[in-house]
Amino acid sequence: MIESHPYRADIDGLRALAILPVVLFHADVPGFGGGYVGVDVFFVISGYLITSIIVRELDTGSFSLMNFYERRVRRILPALFVTLLATALLASLMLYPREAKDYARSLVAATLFFSSIFFYQKSGYFDLEAERQPLLHTWSLSVEEIFYIFFPPLMLLLWRHCRRQAFGWVLVIGVLSLSGATLALGADPGSSAAFYLPPFRAWELMIGVLVALNPWRLPQFPAFANLLSLVGLAMIAFPVFFYSSNTVFPGVAALLPCGGAALILLGGQRRPSVVGRFLSWRPLVILGLISYSLYLWHWPVFVYGRIWIGAAPGLGQAWLLIGISLTLAVLSWRFVERPFRGRSGILPGKRIFALAGLAGLTIVGIGLHGEKTGGWLGRYPPELATILAAPYDNRDPRQGECLSTSEDAKGCQYGDLQAPPVLALWGDSFAAVYAPVLGEVARGQGGSLLSLTMAACPPAVDWQPVGQSWRDACRRFQNIALERLVATPGIHTVILSANFHDYLHDEGAVALPAALRGAIARLLSAGKIVALAYPVPRLGAHVPNRLADAILAGEDPDRVRRPLAEFLASHQGVFALLNHIPAADGLIRLYPHEVFCPEG
Repeated sequence: MIESHPYRADIDGLRALAILPVVLFHADVPGFGGGYVGVDVFFVISGYLITSIIVRELDTGSFSLMNFYERRVRRILPALFVTLLATALLASLMLYPREAKDYARSLVAATLFFSSIFFYQKSGYFDLEAERQPLLHTWSLSVEEIFYIFFPPLMLLLWRHCRRQAFGWVLVIGVLSLSGATLALGADPGSSAAFYLPPFRAWELMIGVLVALNPWRLPQFPAFANLLSLVGLAMIAFPVFFYSSNTVFPGVAALLPCGGAALILLGGQRRPSVVGRFLSWRPLVILGLISYSLYLWHWPVFVYGRIWIGAAPGLGQAWLLIGISLTLAVLSWRFVERPFRGRSGILPGKRIFALAGLAGLTIVGIGLHGEKTGGWLGRYPPELATILAAPYDNRDPRQGECLSTSEDAKGCQYGDLQAPPVLALWGDSFAAVYAPVLGEVARGQGGSLLSLTMAACPPAVDWQPVGQSWRDACRRFQNIALERLVATPGIHTVILSANFHDYLHDEGAVALPAALRGAIARLLSAGKIVALAYPVPRLGAHVPNRLADAILAGEDPDRVRRPLAEFLASHQGVFALLNHIPAADGLIRLYPHEVFCPEG
């Protein structure tokens, strides 16, 4: 091993025990619904190993921050940068501009170690959108890299001024971090902040730190070490097999895998335990040795594999992708990781920092170029580039401001902003696309449009999707919106629109009809005209990408169509829902499909 601590083969085996469930979970292999907890095991291992290195060198007087960071640069950056460059090349070849532009942003974030913050702002880890983010997995590297930057100086400070209290201070940090994560998940069970952000993940690394700093002398007899390690193994195995994407995580639920990793580390500190001997099995050790490269490569392979296949891979295809990931990991470990590691590695001494800086700036430059060019739009002919740029060129520039998930969202005015609202739009993101044109309609009437829209929040009374992370905010927003519409006499017409198709597949859908009827009845009783918008025909694919596919295949993009009967069949539940709303004076039904598809 390159590090200055005694080698423990069982820790490489524990790494294998961490990476296997992660890979199988990402490959959608049945039975590994909680495989993502392997990342938490990695956090504990990192905290333990880094602290062991620092403490040993502090005790011998050989610790140097510069030497520590040099080892981290050699350990982490070469394989990471090679992966980033490879995924950038594939992004320019395989991703359409909208996705390529997002990738370019994530490339900059991953290179500069803030991808945990980037993905916190962008999407949830278990969202469908996440499956098309080639660098999503770098969020955990970001957490560890931030730990590597800030923890060694903290440890140096503690060792110099309050060495005997170091364990207690680390314990306080861990408890505060866990408490913060628990509170965040209590307020929002799907909290992206609790999942991604380093302050809410620090406690997992601190568990490893505490194991390394453990001031108590544990019993020496083998039975005790065996008991610790067996219990630890069970604590890791249980969440791997019984957690799922619906588990409220991390927070308290992460205590099981983290505690399990800590017990295995403790059990093997003095002598090999029964689990330690199992983890020292050569195949597991080899898998542990390549675990970092396997982590780096497996997720991009799965993302680009799905894109190439055009759908979620079947089980056989998933195993093929796993095989490709393993092959790339072995090559990366042998020809990228190993040559750079150790004091005698490529570019000995501090010159490694110059190479890392130059490589990092190059990759950041690639990312900024991808962002500036709209996802490398120049690789397409001009007519195709125009189509692919449409989502950016034609998007409402106020969408970020007006399509809020804040419970106190005040809505936005469109049209004549100096005039009071005469029309109102209430609904979710599907409704929000109507706002600019309805604003012009309102301007023609001498007024403005009040747009009240919240993503994934329908215009109903006290009904929200069950799994929605901002469910409470949506409920309050619905009540505020309804009261505001009723209390504004100048608004004579309210347009209701939403993605009812998806809401009907929610587990709480049975209560949706009554909630929708209640909102409409309240508006009608207040003397409003209610215009109920039926579904807009959908192509079933991202329209610019589908048109681009047609052009690249030599087809006429004007012939890209979908039979109306097919659309109506797929949305018959929505039509049934809206048709069952009783006819009433003041209720208008709008049918976009009659305008878009007059010839069927």
